[in-house]
Amino acid sequence: MHRCNVLVVDDDQELVDAVKELLQRKGYDVITAFSGKEAIDRMSSFPQICAAILDLVMPMMDGFTLLDRVKENHPETNAIIFTGHGTVPNAVEAIKRGAMDFITKPFDKDLLLKKLEVIRKTHELENQITELKGFLSERYGIEKIISGSRIMGSIFEKAIAAARTDASVFIVGETGTGKELLAKAIHLKSERNIQPFVAVNCAALPKELMESELFGYKKGSFTGAMKDHDGLFMAANKGTIFLDEIGEMPRDLQVKLLRVLEEHKIRPIGCTSEILVDIRIIAASNRSREQLKNTYLREDLFFRLAVVVIELPPLRERREDIPLLTEHFIRKFNEKYSRNIKGVSEGVITSLFQYHFPGNIRELENLIEGIIAISPPEKETITERDLRSHLIWQKTRTSEHTLLSLEKLERFALEQALRESQGNKSKAAEVLGISRDTLYRKLKQFGLE
Repeated sequence: MHRCNVLVVDDDQELVDAVKELLQRKGYDVITAFSGKEAIDRMSSFPQICAAILDLVMPMMDGFTLLDRVKENHPETNAIIFTGHGTVPNAVEAIKRGAMDFITKPFDKDLLLKKLEVIRKTHELENQITELKGFLSERYGIEKIISGSRIMGSIFEKAIAAARTDASVFIVGETGTGKELLAKAIHLKSERNIQPFVAVNCAALPKELMESELFGYKKGSFTGAMKDHDGLFMAANKGTIFLDEIGEMPRDLQVKLLRVLEEHKIRPIGCTSEILVDIRIIAASNRSREQLKNTYLREDLFFRLAVVVIELPPLRERREDIPLLTEHFIRKFNEKYSRNIKGVSEGVITSLFQYHFPGNIRELENLIEGIIAISPPEKETITERDLRSHLIWQKTRTSEHTLLSLEKLERFALEQALRESQGNKSKAAEVLGISRDTLYRKLKQFGLE
């Protein structure tokens, strides 16, 4: 439980001692002061004060002046004005200046404790929200998406800019490129970050149930509707709804979605009135923009959704990220399966560079997990033999856009490893899974010394 420090300020020492004794019996940490100046000094030494009980009438600095200083320097501190001059104008003035409450002397002990309990619970909730936001940002934030490629850098800039607005975002990319991860990161960068993020795979919802799942229904509206059901749009109210594979949504339902975008209203099945919703929509599809606009989506809906369009490249177009992603997945699955894989052997990264990865990042992740999951506890290195037994090799496309020469791939990997290790050659060799001697030989070969 987060501690709730309480500052008690009054020029009456007997009253201060009485309040201190009462609060300490209830588990509060109490800080005392007998003047406004002393209170300000005490607060600078104890920044984590969740409540301040301030006497209104004191020499040198009155309670209102002190309240202004408290709210200016410690806006997170909740203040209660304590006074023997309980008039309506004083109470109104206290609230206008930012006090949470106003208590007259002689004070009611139970009333004071109830008001402090509300402050304590609010303080705990705010701390929990802060910790949760930190945890989510650390795990899912844009900064945690693994990439060092230039193309992804420009995508991150676009995503961060989109997050500052409430505009609809359309993410286009092949299966396994990380569309939901990026959508969640945009949500966490937005002002809606403490509100719900609801992910919906439209391809996984039966078409006959999609409307009721998305928009909800009223009791008795159809056979089996035994009670009201809010639906996923209401579940995401105030937050973000992520509609993955939106191209699979039936046309008649696309009309209702268009109304949500235009009017910010939904109509549950069986309901005679519409419900106002405050929601941000992020849509995604593994189909191309042209396919979506011309075949799978109503044109008007496409343009309403595609205010900001982000195209995620397949892994074969950002091969320089393969070493980074491989290292990340090794750490992740070492922890999950209690293994101690330290890296990959010479040639593994080159082999991965030659592979087409039709399943993109998800396929690479599943590959590394599969190798580590069945590896013996003493295994320390992933080898090319491990790859051959897990990877489904396919003919690499001969297109000049998808086929890189082995020489270019090796140079790519070396440059990326050096960037990530900030020029530390020992670390670069470790990332690539090769010896220092091999690294120096390759650096000389490619003129990267």
